[in-house]
Amino acid sequence: MPRKSIRRTHRRRRLVVGHPLRNGWRPATARAAAIGLAPALLVGAAIGGVLHVHAEPDVAQAVAADTPFTFVGFGHGHGRGMGQWGAYGYATEHGWSADRILGHYYGGTTLGALPENMMIAVRLVGQDDAPLDVYSDTGMTVAGRQTGPGEAAHLTPTADGGADVVVTAGCSGEVLWQGRADLPWVDPVDMGEARPVAEHLKLCGNSAPYRGSLGVVLDGSAPRTVNRLSMEDYLLSVVPAESLPSWADTGGAEALRAQAIAARSYAAAENRSPLWQTCDSQNCQVYAGSAKEDPRTNEAVNSTRGTVLMKDGKVVASEFSASTGGYSAGGAFPSVEDLGDAVAPNRQWAQTMTAGEIGTAFGVGELQAFEIVGRNNLGADGGRVTHVRIVGADRTVETTGAEARAKLGLRSDWFTVQEGADATVPPSTPAPEPGPEVGDEPFETGQGSPIEEKYLELGGHDGTLGTPVGPELMLPDERGKFRVFTGGIIVWTPDLGAQVIDASIMREWLPGTGSAE
Repeated sequence: MPRKSIRRTHRRRRLVVGHPLRNGWRPATARAAAIGLAPALLVGAAIGGVLHVHAEPDVAQAVAADTPFTFVGFGHGHGRGMGQWGAYGYATEHGWSADRILGHYYGGTTLGALPENMMIAVRLVGQDDAPLDVYSDTGMTVAGRQTGPGEAAHLTPTADGGADVVVTAGCSGEVLWQGRADLPWVDPVDMGEARPVAEHLKLCGNSAPYRGSLGVVLDGSAPRTVNRLSMEDYLLSVVPAESLPSWADTGGAEALRAQAIAARSYAAAENRSPLWQTCDSQNCQVYAGSAKEDPRTNEAVNSTRGTVLMKDGKVVASEFSASTGGYSAGGAFPSVEDLGDAVAPNRQWAQTMTAGEIGTAFGVGELQAFEIVGRNNLGADGGRVTHVRIVGADRTVETTGAEARAKLGLRSDWFTVQEGADATVPPSTPAPEPGPEVGDEPFETGQGSPIEEKYLELGGHDGTLGTPVGPELMLPDERGKFRVFTGGIIVWTPDLGAQVIDASIMREWLPGTGSAE
């Protein structure tokens, strides 16, 4: 983001938007320029498989609490793993199968299978701290006894792992019998999969139906309602809650199949408590019981039955979010270009807030500077924010882009910031070529490129550079390219050719080390 030249005064002190107030900070550009990199770009060390690129910081400095600043960005969600709109775009615009979609977003994985008839226990967060009140239109089993149609069971958990039980005529009718259950569970008349809705258990109060069994257990001294059912029945609710069944009507059935496999894998990898495996909120995966099931997503679940993503013999926690904005964020899986995301309806966004709101969110007092000092260099505007510095009258906070997104309520951690409330969403930029498929290597080299030739000359994967961390990328001034490896970077320009920069030199370029002039 270019520096701004707006100047204002506040409390007899001149603040220049675009220049940080913190003493001692200066952009480390000299060393970068010496090897042909654009002056505004600093390539940081590739640590732990994450590419850190430090540009001259984007800075927004406030002169009053009501000064507006607008954050403009790309994507929706954390961006890790599969982009759901990207999957839809690949299915509808590029004709990709579910397998190919998954291979693109979850590099290094293979497809495997779960044991037949695997069960899952789901904590129903909305029922926390309450006893279990449940009924069924066709009757159910509790404490070893069969109830009649419409009769309700009321369970209060006890410290020994059982429950006190009261059965009534309807949810609030006369008491029919009461006793004690050694196990705090209510079972439907038939525990088989895909049972008709009349047999599903329903919660008193909202009549929300659930497949499988419902129970209430103590988490310390707090009651927790848990739904225990087959993995496949669970997914019949998760897939329509996490995606759009209507995608099947517009050529997106393969995206729904990819979603079913990703959701199954994520659930199978969960293990949140000895009492339950996962939960029903967006902190886990959204699960709403059987009321939201849809025939179109049922087909996606049934046609991929038991299929999961695996790596090193284990089911992987295959995260996903609505829109990557054009590049996935990396993390457990390699960051990849997301051509399919071009169809996302809200791929780009803008959000305005005041300097006072920003200062309050970070607890720094009167805001003096908001500095974006690190990006991952993947995509427009330098890519996702990796490091921000918030300077206030009371203190200075340094944190990650993901934490900044959470504190400010932004749609993603891929953003720029500018003064004013009239900022417009930038025009869409052409999406880059898609990345690699499923395989042992997370990235493939570009055949015949000078960077590839240099890499192979130095021994390739077995050499000192190790494995690639990302694809070849264009320098900001388009005068050359670079690529990051676990042991260094290869930079190529027409004047210099392909040259290697090791990690120790990259660390010297990071702002704040005192080594760059």
